[in-house]
Amino acid sequence: MTSAILYDMRTCLVIVDCQNDFVEGGSLAVSGGEQACRAINGLLQDSRYEVIVVTEDFHPVKHCSFLDNGGTWPVHCVQNTHGAYLHEKIISGIGSVLQRGDPVSVSVVHKGMDPRTEEYGASVTVEGIEQFDIVGIALDYCVLETAKLTKQRYPEARVVIKSAYTAAVDNSPEKRKNIKDICGREKIEWES
Repeated sequence: MTSAILYDMRTCLVIVDCQNDFVEGGSLAVSGGEQACRAINGLLQDSRYEVIVVTEDFHPVKHCSFLDNGGTWPVHCVQNTHGAYLHEKIISGIGSVLQRGDPVSVSVVHKGMDPRTEEYGASVTVEGIEQFDIVGIALDYCVLETAKLTKQRYPEARVVIKSAYTAAVDNSPEKRKNIKDICGREKIEWES
């Protein structure tokens, strides 16, 4: 199942999986998730994007990624639960962009809805974009995979992981170097 949103714009901010279950206190909390959401809120206040795409895990109760179903992860981001909702800093940040009247399109892409398929990356379809800035949770899984899918779909576009606006499951220097190396091979830019 592929989710896609279509626009005719130039610069796109992709906010990956900044949901309650992925921040401190959530069922699959990533250390630094709260800080990443605060930083993204600041980015929304200080930047002007023509398009903002928010990705969300949106799993059915019996999803294959859950430990109870033979998967790797605890139950998380079950459809229509508090854990699947966007973090309040993301909601307020997007709300303030809309209130100031910026000419911006905002949309949500759900992923992980097929109970039989693990889906880390979101398929984002936005025509006419020259640059995709990708931020969110978790850098070493969903952010990286979303960046790779975006670069595959738009090989001529600049795809930039803004690492200061991310949180990682494994935030070790070795893992970050590995991710930077992957980005280099995939022609994805890395911004600290």
